[in-house]
Amino acid sequence: MHPRTSILLALILGLTAALVTVSAVAARPSSQLTITGVEPRTMLSTTGGTLSIYGNGFTTATVARLVGYGLLDTVFVNPNALRAVVPPGVPAGVYAVEVSEPGFSATLPSALTIVAPTAAPTPTSPPAPPPPGRPILTIRNFSVQPARVYAGSEFVVTIEIYNNGSRGAENTLVTFPGGTFAPVGQAGHLIGFMHINATVVVTQTMRAPAALSSGTYNLQVNLRANDFEGNHYEYPQTVAVEVIGGGVGRPQLVVESAGTEPPVLGPGGRFTLTLQIANRGERTATRVMLGPASSEMVVPAEGSSMTAVDRIAPGRTVTVTLPLVLGTVKQGGRVGLDLTLSYGDTSGGTYSDRQSVGLEVSSSLADRPQLLIAAVQTDPPVVAPGDLFTLTLAVQNVGGGDAYRLLLTLGGEGGKELGPFVPRQIGNVLFVPRIPAGETVQVTVPLVVDGSADAKAYGVPALLTYEDARGTSRSDVQRISLVVQRRPIFRIGFYRPVEGAMVGTPFPLPVEVINLGKTSVNVTVMEVTGEGLEIQNGSLYVGPLDGGTSASLEAMAVAREAGTVEVVVNVHYLDDFNRPQTVNQTLTVEVAGLPEPAPQSAPSSEETGFWDKVLRFLRGLLGLGS
Repeated sequence: MHPRTSILLALILGLTAALVTVSAVAARPSSQLTITGVEPRTMLSTTGGTLSIYGNGFTTATVARLVGYGLLDTVFVNPNALRAVVPPGVPAGVYAVEVSEPGFSATLPSALTIVAPTAAPTPTSPPAPPPPGRPILTIRNFSVQPARVYAGSEFVVTIEIYNNGSRGAENTLVTFPGGTFAPVGQAGHLIGFMHINATVVVTQTMRAPAALSSGTYNLQVNLRANDFEGNHYEYPQTVAVEVIGGGVGRPQLVVESAGTEPPVLGPGGRFTLTLQIANRGERTATRVMLGPASSEMVVPAEGSSMTAVDRIAPGRTVTVTLPLVLGTVKQGGRVGLDLTLSYGDTSGGTYSDRQSVGLEVSSSLADRPQLLIAAVQTDPPVVAPGDLFTLTLAVQNVGGGDAYRLLLTLGGEGGKELGPFVPRQIGNVLFVPRIPAGETVQVTVPLVVDGSADAKAYGVPALLTYEDARGTSRSDVQRISLVVQRRPIFRIGFYRPVEGAMVGTPFPLPVEVINLGKTSVNVTVMEVTGEGLEIQNGSLYVGPLDGGTSASLEAMAVAREAGTVEVVVNVHYLDDFNRPQTVNQTLTVEVAGLPEPAPQSAPSSEETGFWDKVLRFLRGLLGLGS
């Protein structure tokens, strides 16, 4: 092949490969171009230097730029490294580094700090060259924690000291003399001997003055050492510290936005309140405390209802989240929640504020359970001191969601308000696993009434604790009424036997009522009745009848038929609630018939007329006709 043809073919192949490379680079996704770090992080403005940039996706077309200054001379090292030259004269400040190529870019904020050199006295004569063989101490790397220091606060500076000389450094001493920043604790650190190329890490706590304004300041660090000949050397150094100043005036915190998750809240439901807090004042807010103003509407879901924020600089915004549970809300819609904010400033001032945010609340029962005690029944219906009875409660779910794991506590929390009613056979807490929406369950409790209970109506609380389908716990206290009344204990009978009762002949009914109880009973009327009897003086007003006393009534009765006759004694009285009640007792009386007359001769007409008159006279006296 001709040499010129070979050369032309080689050029064509090279150009094709370059076009393929450029096409491949142009087709790369932008997500592959990133910056992970730079070295060094600090340079002097008077000298500049070489900046090593590390990342991913670099190509020969990638260039570096100091944001706010301009493009830098950039050299492609490999896909993960670039080398850029920072020229002398770049103004002091904190710069972001950007790498870019057509259509793609990536930025590392606050990557490089350009520091102005400290003023040094003009030497009267050129400094002498360093003697051959000496230790040379430099700060190879440093860090500040936190990276941005707030005026009036403490911070920690960490420096890495490197012996770059040709001799070991003896009696090495690192001191922080102060100046703009004040050292906290011991300001000197004795290291001792450092070999050639040795490194030592030293940390020091410093404090920034409260009156310091925002900006970048130099922290003075003095390095001192001797060599083995006893020569003394000093190496004054500085590191840059970025300060956020306190400013003038006062801080002013404002709740700029608020949101909840879920967006619509229900009573008893757990939610997260997210707040955006901004400082629109002129000074840094310190010791910030934030929380609900009262616990009537919301309670903390976990921990405390208050949250703390260290500090908020002017113009800065922080996000705060509060896990809360919504309490009982009488009505739905947009409901205001009051918040309290307390904070201070770097000069010791304190401030407090009260602000309100809106919550969207739904009081609908469409998806929540709601339990009611729909009916109360006792067996027997009337209970008295000392009685055993069964209490039945009908619990109805009137809500739109199922109720789970119901605990019904009779007598309220701990059963403290059961009064004279004592559970028997079981405790006062009953469990129901589930009550579907719209359904009713029957809950029974066997009880006994204390024998010393007063006669009255007792209001007994029933605590209902249950959960909805989301596991949110709900509780409600409802009261039921149980009535205790005394039953009078009467002994009703004849206070003497009834003998000689005959048909058609009046005979007495000597009735007596004895109050065997301990308390007085207001007896209104004693009444004697009987089927087949004509009774006279059969009722009597008695009035209060004390315990152990009696009342008697003697009625007159005439029986129309012979045999066993039932006499009913009704005792009417007023109970403990002034309601008329009746106690009755059935007594029996044996009534004999009239004897049959002996047969006699027929009387004469005069005798018949005479005895007929006598008989009619006697019947008239007895009220049986004449």
